[in-house]
Amino acid sequence: MLIQSDPDRYQKLEKLAGMATDDVLSRPGKGNDYAAVRAPYSRAEKNPAPGVYKASMPNGKTINLFRVMFTDFCKMDCHFCPNSHWVPRKRFSFKVDELARTFHEMEKRHTVAGLFLSSGVAGSGSKTTEKLIKVVDLVRNKYDFKGYIHLKVMPGTEYEYVEQAYRLGTRLSVNLETPTVEGMRRLSKMKDLERDMLSQMHWMDGLLRQNNPGGAVGQVTQLVVGAADESDWDVYQRMVQLYGQWNFKRVYYNPFIPIRYTPLEDHEPTPIWRTNRLYQVDWLKRIYRYEDDEIRHAYDPAGFLSLEDDPKTVIALSNVDRFPLDINEAGKPDLLRVPGIGPTSAERILQQRESHKIDTWRDLQAMGVVKRRASPFVSFPGSAATPAKQLKLELFKERPSEPAPVKVSTPRPEATTAAPCGQVRSCSGCALYGAPGHPGYRGLMAA
Repeated sequence: MLIQSDPDRYQKLEKLAGMATDDVLSRPGKGNDYAAVRAPYSRAEKNPAPGVYKASMPNGKTINLFRVMFTDFCKMDCHFCPNSHWVPRKRFSFKVDELARTFHEMEKRHTVAGLFLSSGVAGSGSKTTEKLIKVVDLVRNKYDFKGYIHLKVMPGTEYEYVEQAYRLGTRLSVNLETPTVEGMRRLSKMKDLERDMLSQMHWMDGLLRQNNPGGAVGQVTQLVVGAADESDWDVYQRMVQLYGQWNFKRVYYNPFIPIRYTPLEDHEPTPIWRTNRLYQVDWLKRIYRYEDDEIRHAYDPAGFLSLEDDPKTVIALSNVDRFPLDINEAGKPDLLRVPGIGPTSAERILQQRESHKIDTWRDLQAMGVVKRRASPFVSFPGSAATPAKQLKLELFKERPSEPAPVKVSTPRPEATTAAPCGQVRSCSGCALYGAPGHPGYRGLMAA
């Protein structure tokens, strides 16, 4: 492994800000096209500086974050990761005061308003996390920054450093990467899911429940979907634990993309539609409050979600006897089970019913209801209700039931889309790695 001796601060920034896009909290795109998920600043001349990332806030507003890695050196052997020791390329690292000063200068120029700090594991997880803590300590106490800081805690970090991170960060995260213990054993010989990630999450949960003034306010994590050939049901079961047991704010799902030189370079990439479906199920559980036995209907016998239909529609079709619902009588939980009706439109329906009955599609569409999706599932005065069996057979052209396909491990075809440099797979050693249009870059932007 090659280590550049003394690059200047701007060389480090250009490289380590670019590499931080691999540690991404992604949002779903459309279809199977990774390019559907656009970079926050998709053209270089529009990006205020390397590492500036426009992130969405829960209130719908955006914030410019400085997303950067402390170092891209990593001793770990994760089979999917461009920062793992498998990849032969030059590595870079900031000094503690250097990175803190860089952020301070950008914040004073109003280029950024928050920090997202990550790193490769250089040495032990505890030693690396300690360096990140020192950076954040300078940012907080020397430069008096009171704003948002998302601080990564490295796998295997000891409790004392997790506690220090809690006292300095706004949001904490450990990358889980895969939902199962068996999956982690396939992806790394050096990491143990329970010892190196789940233990740290458990500690964070205990600290967060203390509600100490000035402490962090939540934790999140991310999964690399498809790298360990896990099922969608495996992902769901872990997601339920994280939200229910440890009160996670979010779980993010990244589609696996093969990286040259790694053991999984010939593994087929995960299509973006699969992560779209996982986000949809996540939303049904977290926002719509679906029960586990309801959501189970969205999965086939092998534990995978449908490609053709979204989970909410699949669940509705598996319970056709409860439809159509009377739009003027149904309660909010029932309204939320109707495809095409979300939390906002459900609230508007309930408010409208307080003054008069709903009797036209114009009214419903004005409230945000999607007629194309909702019409087979609701009724109101003057509407033609569709019998349940016809609903499934005619309107949705029910496909004949077939045995669920069994996933068999077969040689994976190589990607055929070439990067600007001519490579057919994403290559973290390439000089263009991280540039817009490169396969290693597309599809990894966060919401």
